[in-house]
Amino acid sequence: MKNTGVEVKQGDYITILAKGTIDFWPQGARIRGPKGVLSYKLSEKDWEHLYVGTELIEIRKTGSIYLSYGENYPNPQIHQGFFIVDIIIWKTNDQKLIAKFLGEASLVRPKDKELREIAKEFKSRQESQEIEAGLQKKTKEVEEIKKELSTIETKKVEDKPVITSPVEEKIAGGKKPEGEKQQEEKVAKKEEEKPAIKENGKEKRIEELTEKLQKALQGMKELEEMKKKLTEKEEKESQLLARLESLEEEKSRQSKNLPVIAVAYPKDGLTLDSEYLNLYGMAEHDKGITKFEIVVNKKLVVLKDQRDLPVVPKDRRRIEFSERIRLQEGQNTISINVQGTGGLANQKNISIQLAKKREKVFGVVIGINKYKNFPSLKYAVNDAQEFYRYLTEVNQVPKEHVWLFLDEEATLDKLRTTLGTTLRRSAGKEDTVIIFLAGHGATEQDASSLDGDGLEKYILPYNADPKDLYASALPMSEVSRIFQRISSERLVFIGDTCYSGASGGRTIFAGGTRANVSGAFLERLLQGKGRVIITASDANEVSAEKDELKHGVFTYYLLEGLRGKADLDQDGVITVDEVYRYVSMKVPQATGQNQHPVKKGETTGQIILGVVK
Repeated sequence: MKNTGVEVKQGDYITILAKGTIDFWPQGARIRGPKGVLSYKLSEKDWEHLYVGTELIEIRKTGSIYLSYGENYPNPQIHQGFFIVDIIIWKTNDQKLIAKFLGEASLVRPKDKELREIAKEFKSRQESQEIEAGLQKKTKEVEEIKKELSTIETKKVEDKPVITSPVEEKIAGGKKPEGEKQQEEKVAKKEEEKPAIKENGKEKRIEELTEKLQKALQGMKELEEMKKKLTEKEEKESQLLARLESLEEEKSRQSKNLPVIAVAYPKDGLTLDSEYLNLYGMAEHDKGITKFEIVVNKKLVVLKDQRDLPVVPKDRRRIEFSERIRLQEGQNTISINVQGTGGLANQKNISIQLAKKREKVFGVVIGINKYKNFPSLKYAVNDAQEFYRYLTEVNQVPKEHVWLFLDEEATLDKLRTTLGTTLRRSAGKEDTVIIFLAGHGATEQDASSLDGDGLEKYILPYNADPKDLYASALPMSEVSRIFQRISSERLVFIGDTCYSGASGGRTIFAGGTRANVSGAFLERLLQGKGRVIITASDANEVSAEKDELKHGVFTYYLLEGLRGKADLDQDGVITVDEVYRYVSMKVPQATGQNQHPVKKGETTGQIILGVVK
């Protein structure tokens, strides 16, 4: 045991860095290096504390630091070697400041492996603590917002005003002077206005809180993603350390005359969806490395520490590399070339596949069999359930990205909110939006129609009123505005419904006599870039259901095509054009040429609707 002469005070923190070549064979187990062997005390009589190199050790009493090694082992005479020790004394346990100091120190001493490792450890720990603190703050914010929303909703019920009517006043007895009566009427009128003003204020606050809640939840989601990436980074660095430690064994299996190359990440044959990857590894040659280079797809990479000069000093025996590599779509070949003294060279090749990255997909799926005020359908709900299952299970769209409304769930308010607000806030410019509808369509005479047929067309929600479609249904003019509010450059609307008013299909004609329906209303939905519409039938045709299929005819063949039969070029993906070609062939055949699907809209490039499993 040795007194280091380093004095510490109660409340200080210390970190002990140690390096050396000492070997131990305690109880038959070999321990190489200082970790697990070195220990410290604050006096000769103090209890022994095990050495932990990446810990902040809190000093609980004033004294000198004593270091010892091997005292716990029965035969201390069987070890040999040396230690070099750094003791860092901290006056604070601020992880951010400590991580910054260690990072700067490791730059000053780039060859100090132990310092570099502990700097990485503290930086990782500090980042993790910041993320956890952020998550706790966001969680608390979400709870407070939800609590306030709940309070407001409760008070809305409790604060309903009680207003005394003139009849009640008369029953109470006594005729009041005219002037006093007029004055009381003014006061009563103001009292009636107050609840309305107060109610408007509450609605505005609810809207503000709802938006704030969505932002807080999005912030939590981003922090969770950062936490996941940090964990992945730590795993990769751990893999690198493991590979570097096994380098000695790999060297013994190779010729002593050839340079040795070890790659910790990535593994050969890996498939990624990110354009960039971090290449970790090490090259070593006993006689010195004279040249080191990384080539990606036959193009030399400019290394961050060598700039334009891939030649290294002749006496450099070991190179640890960590380079950010940019990949191209498809197959990539990464070559690490090392040349040692005497012209002996070695090369390691890694093959990496960059898959085409799919952006986020958001969906709204609507299926209504039972209507509150209209005749029922048989298979619209089945259509919607199977399409939802295809999106979430086959296409693997996250369920939180798809909203499903069946029967009584598909009210006008829910459809307007989901399509016009929730979807608009969720889907970004680069994302794809898919909207599927199976249910009744309706037409109503309207001389102001822009389509030239004197008819307004509606999507019927569950609670639509045939006597007042204007107020209770969703007109196509409003659907057009909703689509314009969505920023996504790829939006696909698929409708297994119709508007002809004919019997036997998914359509209702509200009053008057039938007229020819113009397909111009579909063109109005296409305002904006990247909008595509596929409908089950032409404007004056019926969209049929069949008992033997248990589906609408259109949806049955739509799903059949998406599951693989529409993949005409056999590339494993189903595009909008491919599935439209398929249903355009199958649906007329199945309906005796009475139903012909329609596609409207043009896009730049293909929109992928699904993948073949």
